[in-house]
Amino acid sequence: MLSQVAVVRGCAAFDLVVTGAFALPPVARLVLGILYAVNGMVGGDMLMPSFAPVQWLFVYLTGALGVVWAVARLGWPLRGLGIADAVARTWVAGVIALAMFEGAPRILTLFVATELGGAALQFATLRRPPVPTARRA
Repeated sequence: MLSQVAVVRGCAAFDLVVTGAFALPPVARLVLGILYAVNGMVGGDMLMPSFAPVQWLFVYLTGALGVVWAVARLGWPLRGLGIADAVARTWVAGVIALAMFEGAPRILTLFVATELGGAALQFATLRRPPVPTARRA
């Protein structure tokens, strides 16, 4: 069984990679272009719409906040932070699902799946306080 620390750090490391891509302007534009291309391969719109500067600002801010949150959980992989992250992942999955219902690209289903998967893993692992281990003298 995975330790609580390993689960919190693992989810944080995954988030650092994914959100880090959106925190860096040139990388964010590239990643969004790739997502739209893949979306086209699954039957959706392939062409990325033109974003206004304020929309790019929110892409970058979301990425930056995700990076800070991931780094906090990597540095301090506390049970409480993992539970907070699981709640936030559930909330984010709902927001993404709502956006998809309103017409956002179907490829975002991948993000809903990873958010719910990370939430389920953390809820399952963190639902009880850790069992203390004996220390050697």
